[in-house]
Amino acid sequence: MGLFDKLRRRKKENSTAGGAVHTAPYSETIVGFVLLEHEDCNFDHFISTMKNEWNIEIDERPEEGNLFFEVDGMQVVCAHINAPIPDHEVEENAKLNVLWQDAVQVTSRHQSQIIVSVLNATDAIQAHILFTQTASALLQLDHALAIYMAPLVVEAGQYVDISRLIKDGELPVSLWIFIGLFQSPEGASAYTYGLRNFGKEEMEITQSAKPLSEVFEMMYMTATYVVENDVTLHDGETLGFSAEQKLPINRSEGIATEGSSLKIGF
Repeated sequence: MGLFDKLRRRKKENSTAGGAVHTAPYSETIVGFVLLEHEDCNFDHFISTMKNEWNIEIDERPEEGNLFFEVDGMQVVCAHINAPIPDHEVEENAKLNVLWQDAVQVTSRHQSQIIVSVLNATDAIQAHILFTQTASALLQLDHALAIYMAPLVVEAGQYVDISRLIKDGELPVSLWIFIGLFQSPEGASAYTYGLRNFGKEEMEITQSAKPLSEVFEMMYMTATYVVENDVTLHDGETLGFSAEQKLPINRSEGIATEGSSLKIGF
């Protein structure tokens, strides 16, 4: 029986044992890829790190390079694949990480991957926290290079450092929401990718006269505000981080995002 066959069986057993099956408000599967420089994967080290770093005990043992466990009803699958992600997909997305100059060079060295999935979650925040804890522990394996959650690519050490915000009661939103940036003769622009995972609309700032650094800061502050406070922004409202600031919000067809997006006038 394969790993995902066991997963389906376990989900069926849980549904049967609980009586009536209720529709969960959140049912997305979170998936990411931990990139390893070599083909070996030490799940024993990972299990130890989960206990020491996050006080999460894992009693299950890996089978055929896969590890399945549950935390608070959520199911986690870690599947080690002895092959790199094909077609230079990671390297192409690594070019978008303007904060990591060596991203393409480093990620191109990966020889294997661990596919990390969190399933059966009923709350987006708790699901992302568990995913981050799991990924952070995996990224502390020897030879871990980075994590890839298209289009987000984050260096291993940076991911681990930011993940520890969870211990202080903060949310590591920068590990969950990708902020894309680009400059044109008309101005600086930014867009989000990942807010839909939290039931929110993606956002854009287009052709701003502000410096690209300020555009990034505004988009990051807004995305963090929306996720941390479960805020839903609406077309026609204004947004501000001071008494004087009132930035218009308008919904229209996305420029750098698929479908519609909320445009913040900044």
